[in-house]
Amino acid sequence: MKKIMILSEAAQQVKRRKYEVGETNFLIYLTIDDRIRHYHFSIKGKVTGFVAQYEAFIVGKWYPIIRYDTAHGFTHLDRMHSNGSVEKIPLPYWDYNEALLFAQDDIKSNWEWYRERYEKEIRG
Repeated sequence: MKKIMILSEAAQQVKRRKYEVGETNFLIYLTIDDRIRHYHFSIKGKVTGFVAQYEAFIVGKWYPIIRYDTAHGFTHLDRMHSNGSVEKIPLPYWDYNEALLFAQDDIKSNWEWYRERYEKEIRG
């Protein structure tokens, strides 16, 4: 019979501190209808995985429009289209810390353009 151990939240925090493991997750509202979803995981201050995603509230629903992430083991940009297709653009030449900073800056600087492009696709 296998033993299952469930660590208390305090014990988990002590374990995280020992290995300097961190996880961060938050939303940044640009407007009432536009937001950035941010998630990253780090070990000893080095980002080991992340998602930075621009989402827009259009016709009563939140849509992911642009997503930078490290899924599949490499940094890439997913550009979502209104027909459901996703254009994947690899960005393999950055370390994850640099890529996350770039992603945040790009989304904050260009979210209005990304929204406009997506809305034009919806209108056809």
